[in-house]
Amino acid sequence: MACPFFIPIERANDLGFPHAARLPLGASWRGLCGAPGHEQMTPSPQELESCNLGYANRCVRLPRDRACDAVRFAVAKESELRISLQLVLETSHLPAGSCVLEYDRTTNIWIAAHPDRRIQRMAECFLESFLEKRGSAIPL
Repeated sequence: MACPFFIPIERANDLGFPHAARLPLGASWRGLCGAPGHEQMTPSPQELESCNLGYANRCVRLPRDRACDAVRFAVAKESELRISLQLVLETSHLPAGSCVLEYDRTTNIWIAAHPDRRIQRMAECFLESFLEKRGSAIPL
């Protein structure tokens, strides 16, 4: 489960997380903090562990008032034409919301995207990692 305020920018295969393919976004990522008042701040390599791996409650920049502590993705449905991602938001290790995001493989467009740009970017990274493992690529 990735931090809901993390904005992944680029792969970070050199971070050395064990079992990188099993990370919440399918790989290690570097990025920016999107927490209110800390936008565009670059997390340190140590902080990236919480950004990539876990509940954000360990982060000093985490706002007290927040919709969730973590974001989780899974492929709900896959066909030659579309991929549906199930998104679950969690608070205190319990579901706090969910939705389905949908990507059209024929047009390379998200036909059902998330309104929060941070969460949408995480979905894009998750899908990129998923398709890479399948031997496909998408132009994001």
